[in-house]
Amino acid sequence: MSHKLRLNLILMVVIGLLAVLVWQSQPEPMAPLSQLAPAEIRNITILSGTNSLTMRLEQDQWLIDDRPGLTSRIEQLLTISQTASLKQFHAPPDLTPFGLDNPGIVLLLDQARFSFGDIDPLNGWRYVLYNGVIHLIGNGYHHHLTAPLEAWLAQPDA
Repeated sequence: MSHKLRLNLILMVVIGLLAVLVWQSQPEPMAPLSQLAPAEIRNITILSGTNSLTMRLEQDQWLIDDRPGLTSRIEQLLTISQTASLKQFHAPPDLTPFGLDNPGIVLLLDQARFSFGDIDPLNGWRYVLYNGVIHLIGNGYHHHLTAPLEAWLAQPDA
């Protein structure tokens, strides 16, 4: 076997080993906040303090107090069910450190309850309690959860 052929074989083996190492070192995809499919959700309720906002899907149209809802915005909100859970842990008996003892916002997607607490001071992620587990998610949904009724209603054509 010639020197060049031997060197090429060694290089191919090394490249193959490096490819296997890179492939195996890929991170696992992050688990979603829940297993709810946004397309299957039919009722949404946002509880914020003493305010309540309820939306329901009827015949492919979102309605809020029998007025048409802004479908694009509502569909954005529904994606929260599949947002990445960046970190999670079982909820301890005392939820006070996470702002979940008396959550400022509760989101009900059909029968599923998501309680929104404080922001983690280290990374800016939001604490969310769901099914006895505290999840940390990005804070990109908070503006939807605190939006006034008018932001959810479809505007009549002028």
